[in-house]
Amino acid sequence: MKQIISDVKTDGDVALKKYTKKFDKVEIQNILVSNKDIKKAYGQVDNKTILALKQTAKNIQLFQKAQLKKRKRTMVKTENGISVWQEWRPIKTIGLYIPGGKAAYPSTVLMTAIPAKIAGCLRIVMVSPPDLSGKINPNILVAADIAGINEIYSVGGAQAIAALAYGTKTIPKVSKIFGPGNRFVASAKVLVSQDVAIDMPAGPSEIFIIADESANPAFIAADLLADGEHAEDSACVLVTTSQEIAEKTIAEIKTQLKTLSTADRIRASLKNYGLIAISKNMDEAIKFANNYAPEHLEIMTKDNLLVVAQINNVGSIFLGDWTSKSSGDYATGANHVLPTGGMAKMYAPLGVEAFGRWIEVQKCTKSGLKAIQTSIGVLSDAEGLPAHKVSTEIRFTSFK
Repeated sequence: MKQIISDVKTDGDVALKKYTKKFDKVEIQNILVSNKDIKKAYGQVDNKTILALKQTAKNIQLFQKAQLKKRKRTMVKTENGISVWQEWRPIKTIGLYIPGGKAAYPSTVLMTAIPAKIAGCLRIVMVSPPDLSGKINPNILVAADIAGINEIYSVGGAQAIAALAYGTKTIPKVSKIFGPGNRFVASAKVLVSQDVAIDMPAGPSEIFIIADESANPAFIAADLLADGEHAEDSACVLVTTSQEIAEKTIAEIKTQLKTLSTADRIRASLKNYGLIAISKNMDEAIKFANNYAPEHLEIMTKDNLLVVAQINNVGSIFLGDWTSKSSGDYATGANHVLPTGGMAKMYAPLGVEAFGRWIEVQKCTKSGLKAIQTSIGVLSDAEGLPAHKVSTEIRFTSFK
């Protein structure tokens, strides 16, 4: 991993093409995706998919725009003559990583690009792995166009993360990198985070379900399987207070697996990272969930709101029988770029505020500065920084 990043940092596009050939088994001629390629993609995507992407984009926009209300300037008068406030500034150049490989994720394009647009980012650079023909999946290109992204590069993996972090002849250096990926992409993001900001360590998918005797085993099984089909390293966990629910869920998993084309991948995921556990009571299940800090948490109990009030560490919560795992992955409007690997204890879901930052502004009048002059002097003396004291006193001694 470190070698890949070092090579891209040193050799730029040459290293990108070398590692794309090595890992993706394809020789790419043009890393930059042309407008012609984007227009062509529309002819390769059916109308039902385009309409679904547009509905999803609409819901994401509604939810993300609501976050703008928190960006209104709030001025605080800390003393007579002193005002302090914050102002919002978007990050000018950001990079979006859109996973490829076993599946294409046009939904991730919308989840990352739409809040970036709403935040006001001026340059949005997107990278995504090519298929065996050297092209990005047309569904991804159509989603990018719907979201208003037109600077797209056909490269993936750790080498793409390195390109965004350090820049190449073709791909510009960005200030912050966003988007989920496999363990290699997640590791690369952590490695380059010393030189460029990242949204969060978002790696293999996770689902954690809390259920009591009122839950529907068929729904539980379906959602565990939905998460398991992401990749062989997805984590699928059920903690229930009912042995009957646990047993029926296992039976449902076996039945439903027979109908899925991704069954082999799911079986590997369940074998390696699956868990069905019976807790003594709901308090124990909640404690386990908070310690685990899952990416996705489903709550299927008689009193879901009572349970959710006790959850502190989680990426996104899905309440009740009718909030399927896939509802949040695609179309509710909530973001599906979420912290994994226990990082939900300190990271939040992706949102508008991740694409910018608050700056502080403060203003003192003469009377305002006079009101805090004594405190400034005392603290300056206490810290042994006399120039700090003088910088205030000179205003009242030299220019009366």
